[in-house]
Amino acid sequence: MNKPQCVWAISSLLLTGMSAAAMADIKVVDTEANQLSLYGFIKGDATYQEHDMNSKVAPRYAVESGDSGTNLTAMHSRFGVKWHGPMLDNGWNASAVFEFDLFDSSSNNQMKLRDRLAAFTIAKDRQSVLIGQQWDIFSPLGPTTLMTNGYLWQTGNLGFRRAQARYTYKGDSFDVAASINDPSMSGESSETDSPMLESRVGFTLAGVKLGVSGAYGKDDKSLPSKDADIWGISGDFEWPITSAYGVKGEIATGENLSNFLSRSKVNTVTGDEQETLAGWAELTYTGSSFDWWAGGAFENVDDVQSGTIDDTWMVFGGVQWKLTSKLMGGAPVRFGVEVAHFDSQVKSGSEPDANQIIFSGQFNF
Repeated sequence: MNKPQCVWAISSLLLTGMSAAAMADIKVVDTEANQLSLYGFIKGDATYQEHDMNSKVAPRYAVESGDSGTNLTAMHSRFGVKWHGPMLDNGWNASAVFEFDLFDSSSNNQMKLRDRLAAFTIAKDRQSVLIGQQWDIFSPLGPTTLMTNGYLWQTGNLGFRRAQARYTYKGDSFDVAASINDPSMSGESSETDSPMLESRVGFTLAGVKLGVSGAYGKDDKSLPSKDADIWGISGDFEWPITSAYGVKGEIATGENLSNFLSRSKVNTVTGDEQETLAGWAELTYTGSSFDWWAGGAFENVDDVQSGTIDDTWMVFGGVQWKLTSKLMGGAPVRFGVEVAHFDSQVKSGSEPDANQIIFSGQFNF
């Protein structure tokens, strides 16, 4: 049996074994004063790459050396707790979320707990204040894809999760948000004199949701001789063409945005501050028995060292079948397949490319 056939066989066994029953949105406490519920999903992925990429479990771009390979993992599973509390004496409502997954970037299969979200919010009328770890305001959208921890990062998608204090105002067709954020990232050595600042303005025109966001900070550790600016500007859009079809995407530019999972950072050899142009877009379909999606992404980085990747782009498409349940009010079990093609440009070097296919079984609760 060759490798593609092996992946088909393994994934068939995986998907068959994931159709056990469970409750959706498990209510632990449900009173007038407090509501506490569990949510998340158990997800298994079987991946085949016909040429080596940066990772089997977080695929983002093709690399020069390597061979074809397979991977079978459940580390993309996710678990969370949501709490909605009583109204406070001053009229504000309190809520909180805590979420973690089993992702470990140093392993292709073994899992460990990793915190994702840990934040509480107080809200009144159209205003809210959030404190804790939450998603960035900058470049806030995310693609529909089976690449749960690849997520088109370093190939067009920007924005991540970090500790922050955020204020948000939401109107009928206008919203604005601003936050003060911790600048660091896992694996990054950034050390700044001040927090990262982010803001976003969003508005709705003829049913189309549009947004402009920005980020600014300073990195004074990349080069001892000077501070490096961290800045970015991003535009995002969501267009619900019909009740089933929609288009969404982002476009962004900036300098030294590795804290937002861009490949751009200070060139430690030349001292140049790397600029980037990145973006992604996709068409999505949401049906009663299946969903599908297709799109593409790219990131072009300037002033990279010779022998390193400066440009990446990819195209992808997938479908996910849904086994619905009237008692559970949704589609708790989903089987999916996604194919993607990745291309990279190495400065003064080769142009590696890779094809990838992912089979996925997912149980939502």
